Amino acid sequence: MHKLKSTQRDKVRQFMACTQAGERTAIYCLTQSEWKLDEATASFLQTPDVFHRESRRDAVDQRKLEQLYGRYKDPQDGDRIGIDGIQQFCDDLRLDPTSISVLVIAWKFRAATQCEFTRKEFMDGMTELGCDSTEKLRTLLPSLEQELQDPGKFKDLYQFTFTFAKNPGQKGLGTSQKINSTGHLEPSARFWKHDCR
Repeated sequence: MHKLKSTQRDKVRQFMACTQAGERTAIYCLTQSEWKLDEATASFLQTPDVFHRESRRDAVDQRKLEQLYGRYKDPQDGDRIGIDGIQQFCDDLRLDPTSISVLVIAWKFRAATQCEFTRKEFMDGMTELGCDSTEKLRTLLPSLEQELQDPGKFKDLYQFTFTFAKNPGQKGLGTSQKINSTGHLEPSARFWKHDCR
């Protein structure tokens, strides 16, 4: 806390006392809310898993994560997970490849291309989420989806989806990708099935 102003140190202490969170988490939450204590505390208490990112990173067993990547990597191109690996990954997570959950994972992994994850996207994404197994990721999914209640995060996902869903050279999306009348994103089946073969 030595580089913080005295008012910021006080807010960190208050945040830690109220939430029982550690110093790193307190500083992270407060910086995300521009040092507004009430806003940071409310955000943390609503979705605490979202803010434990830094401590989750430390919990990742890189050897286990390497083995997990090895399970899914493309046999012809070891630097990516292709469609067969994506399908196995979804099966292991017990997810339909066309589900919103898979889109959320792609968003969190910052995937650039439909139907594949590069080694870097997979390894960095899983590490950022604090997961070294499909079980941990499956457990985390509800809180990741809960993040979409935040308008800023939803907008980020929407913008990601717009870019992610376009074919190379395409300027816009077709009518099969849209937000429905209840405000839910409706990905088309083409995300992971039809256009991936």
